[in-house]
Amino acid sequence: MIKRKSNQLGSALYRTFIFPFIRMGTELKTHSIMMPKSYFHKGTIFEGHHYIGKQVYLSNVKVGYGTYINDRGDFTNVKIGKYTSIGTDVGSLLGTHPTHTFVAMHPAFYVKDPGLSLNYSDKDAYAEYVYLKDDPNYQISIGNDVWIGSHVKILQGVTIGDGAVIGAGAVVTKTVETYGIYAGVPVQKIKSRFSE
Repeated sequence: MIKRKSNQLGSALYRTFIFPFIRMGTELKTHSIMMPKSYFHKGTIFEGHHYIGKQVYLSNVKVGYGTYINDRGDFTNVKIGKYTSIGTDVGSLLGTHPTHTFVAMHPAFYVKDPGLSLNYSDKDAYAEYVYLKDDPNYQISIGNDVWIGSHVKILQGVTIGDGAVIGAGAVVTKTVETYGIYAGVPVQKIKSRFSE
């Protein structure tokens, strides 16, 4: 417990006193605007000319050229294309629970090291995380020139095609076609932006 608390204190000090200079250096290097309280981990790649809003959290994210992410975005293991526009409070939803294969759904029963304070499994008996087949470094792929409205949640394993539109408040549970307009919970195709 002492180790965990000291790690939390070290992280808070790093974010407060050191990271603002790293963010400023990244802004200058990539010709981007990164608002206060935005944070990114090592492994995040910026192609340049971005706008990253307040309280945006990025971990292992590739952000394509010219893309903007509005306030309170939360993305982990996501590949985002060029010129994509992402609204406020959009985030990735990673991990699943075994609703049909195990009686208990708590990770302590089926994952060897769930990172929790207790554990009953000596092996990983359930794959919680789904990665993209064509790029196993990422769990979600968002194409080029995509528009995503505010409060959208995107589940792991999903690919959003180039030029797609996702309406505000949608929950993206499946692949979104290129140049399609989608909305709803779960997301459904409304129409295509253009004819064939």
